Amino acid sequence: MNSSKYRIFPFYFPQFYQTEENNNWWGHGFTDWSLVKKSKSIHNMQTQPRVPLLGYYDQSEPSTIKQQSEIALKYGLSGFNFYHYWFDGKVLLDKPLQNLYLDKNIDIEYFLTWANETWTRQWVGKPQDILIKQEHQADEKIWELHYQYLSKFFHDDRYVKINNAPILCIYRAELIKSLPEWIEYINAKAISEGFSGIHLIALRAYDIANSESIYKFFDKIVNFQPRYSINTHLRKKSYARNIAEKIVRSCPEWVQLSLAGLSKKSKYNKFSYLDYIESMKSDIDVWREKPVYQVVFPDWDNAPRYNERATFFSDTSTDNFEKALEVVKQKVEKHDDKLIFINAWNEWSEGAYLEPDTIHQFSYLETIKKTFR
Repeated sequence: MNSSKYRIFPFYFPQFYQTEENNNWWGHGFTDWSLVKKSKSIHNMQTQPRVPLLGYYDQSEPSTIKQQSEIALKYGLSGFNFYHYWFDGKVLLDKPLQNLYLDKNIDIEYFLTWANETWTRQWVGKPQDILIKQEHQADEKIWELHYQYLSKFFHDDRYVKINNAPILCIYRAELIKSLPEWIEYINAKAISEGFSGIHLIALRAYDIANSESIYKFFDKIVNFQPRYSINTHLRKKSYARNIAEKIVRSCPEWVQLSLAGLSKKSKYNKFSYLDYIESMKSDIDVWREKPVYQVVFPDWDNAPRYNERATFFSDTSTDNFEKALEVVKQKVEKHDDKLIFINAWNEWSEGAYLEPDTIHQFSYLETIKKTFR
């Protein structure tokens, strides 16, 4: 395991293997590689398609997570922050996580981020076309099933804990019905199993109207980039629209999906990576006495998913990635827990990946190793 005082965890995306559900929804044989391979540039600042240097791997194979872990450790990463997809009793895309759990010889740390959104056909401009709904049922039987699923990972020595409390990140905490009761329940379960509770981290992709009532239950806040900078700094909007968006983000998910269907964009969005760096510098590091962390991303271009409606960044390079890492490194010095969040290890469909490609090779990983050595 990485012995540095900085604990570096990129998000890990697990949709590079076939599942029955994706075969039904998107066509037989679908994985995210299907999107990556056929992607095309629509602007001269884009580079599409992106080609993985190590090939189009299959995450259902145990050898995949083993190789990825070896590479991560070689370049100074601590482990992975796995996206966790739980839908009121149904789990999707957990094969790589299970493979890691079963192979105790893989010497990395890890924790989970519950990506607790409804799945829709948003990629093809149909956010109201639901694939699988996230109900967030206020039902202790469902909570018990969820905790029991998580518990075996919590008890893994490699699972990251802070003061004997397993970390659990929540992607959109504001969507959870009966949030205080759910948190009280899982904390009590964790304590009954010998932990000191759950160390809860809220990801924040935008500001919401009722933020005080949500984030007060969490130990940390993470500004999920690049979405947070886009939504709060980079996208130009009026004061009235800014207030309206905060209110909408506090509404039930079905309302948000309905409004998204009415306001879907028809052209690309381009932002500057240098502006993103500046936005991080101005963000606060403490909110209501809670530490606020930033997410660093090496690049961003979600053309594989959104085609002509893509969002992408200019001014991306290993040098500017290093500048962003230095900003976060300086900011994290103010916090007891030196956690570095990176988006992502392998979000190939969003252009956000540390894994080597045929253009940059291992340069983003080398930049991390250089910055935190």
